[in-house]
Amino acid sequence: MTDDQMALVARALAHPARIRIVHLLAAQAACRGHEVFSELPLAQSTISEHLRVLKEAGVVHARPAGTAMDYCLVPSVLEEFRDAVGSVVTHAIDCTPETPEC
Repeated sequence: MTDDQMALVARALAHPARIRIVHLLAAQAACRGHEVFSELPLAQSTISEHLRVLKEAGVVHARPAGTAMDYCLVPSVLEEFRDAVGSVVTHAIDCTPETPEC
């Protein structure tokens, strides 16, 4: 995952409502838009904007289902993000007040 992709996913996950949507979608194979809208105490337009950010980052996929939309999580993107963050942590130098390099 590139730094730009990592930043895009991090930005997408940087809001509590989007984290709630990710948890909601992780619990099922697909979720109709109205199910997402009914689970959050936010305006439909606000939730649509959160879904747009998640889709732009590749975290969520949307597909038409008749007149509605089905949303599903894209676990591979979250796995890549986890691995990229893990790599940073693995290679990080521990910086404490006792560390002379800091």
